Parts: sequence; C-alpha cells; structure tokens
Amino acid sequence: MKYRLLVFDFDGTLADSEASILETLNLVARDLGLSGVDRSSARRGIGLPLIRTIEMGLGLEPDRAAGAVELYRTHYNEVAFHSTSLFPGVKETLNLLREDYLLAIASNKSRQGLYDMMRHLGIYEWFSFIAGAQDVQQAKPAPDMVLIAMEALDIHAGECLVVGDTVYDIEMGQRASADTCAVTYGINSEDELRILNPTFVIDSFVRLLSCLT
Repeated sequence: MKYRLLVFDFDGTLADSEASILETLNLVARDLGLSGVDRSSARRGIGLPLIRTIEMGLGLEPDRAAGAVELYRTHYNEVAFHSTSLFPGVKETLNLLREDYLLAIASNKSRQGLYDMMRHLGIYEWFSFIAGAQDVQQAKPAPDMVLIAMEALDIHAGECLVVGDTVYDIEMGQRASADTCAVTYGINSEDELRILNPTFVIDSFVRLLSCLT
C-alpha cells in the first residue's frame, strides 16, 4: 500500500456547499446595499481564503471585504446547515477508507466552521487531522496545511495523497511533494485541472478507490 495518509479539501470535494456560499454572499450583498453577486467570480473564489471569496464575489476592495467577514460568517451559519450535503458516494467511501488510511482535511474554511459542519454531516470522528484557516500562516495554494498534517501524523510526502477540486488544492499538494488527485465535479473544470498534471483525475468520489489499489 503506497499511501498512508489521504488529505482532502472540503468544499467542492467532500461537501457540495456552492449553493450555501452563494446564498450567503447574496445575504451579505443585501445587507451592504450592493446590487448582487457576480456568480462567476464568486465560484472562482471558492477554495481561497474567505476574504478573497468575498472580494471576488461582491467586487469589494480588501478593506471593505475584511469588514464583511463576520457578517458573512453570521449568515453562513444561518443557511449552511440546510443547504450543504456530501457529494454522492462520499460518506460510504470515507467509511471504507478510514479502516486502512489516515484521513485529514486541508481547508481554507475556519477551523470551528469545519468542525461544526463535519459533525453535522456525520464524518468528523473519522479524521485524524483537520487544518483550517487559523492553523497556518499561508493559505492554499501554499503547502503549509499538508506539511503540518504530515508532520503531526509522522508521514512522509511519498506516503501522502492530496485530493481536491481546485487548482489551488493540486498546487498545494504538489508544493508539499505529495501525489495529487483532482476531482472534476467541483469548481474547476477537468481541462483546468489537467494543466497541472495531477497524479490522478477522477469524475466521481467513489473512483478514488481505484487510485489506491
């Protein structure tokens, strides 16, 4: 068995949270008196640090976006738990994988937000390490989250596979010298992901099992 540690992105890889993020941005736009959300730009910002998602989705300057972060978090907690679900096959596949692999999360979401949502979705207890935005100085695509997961779990880069739906996830894994698996059902298209030459490309989460044999 080549891999001992599987590091997953959360939004767009395990959880279908796009609707909740866009709904939250709409509520923030309403409160700030803005005309609405640039959905295309907002989608491209999913997976980046929250302030960048707000900047891109609402067209705000950094200072004003920073002031909207807490407003976003308040609204997200109001809407996310009824509009976020795991992608097909995720729960069943993770339940199989946890028997043979260490599982970790590397996400630019806030740590507490991750904990709460993972508990809500029934997968929190299956993960040996969870890295959120507060746990590193440099967010994705920097390799920091993968590096601290490997250090905490005493895993070498050659024993680690990083799984994600954005180019930021794949770059993060590659910069940590880990193998990477791109999923094509999330934010970035297959063509965008293949440019980075990930180790594997899959179109459904259950196909991850075939990458591990």
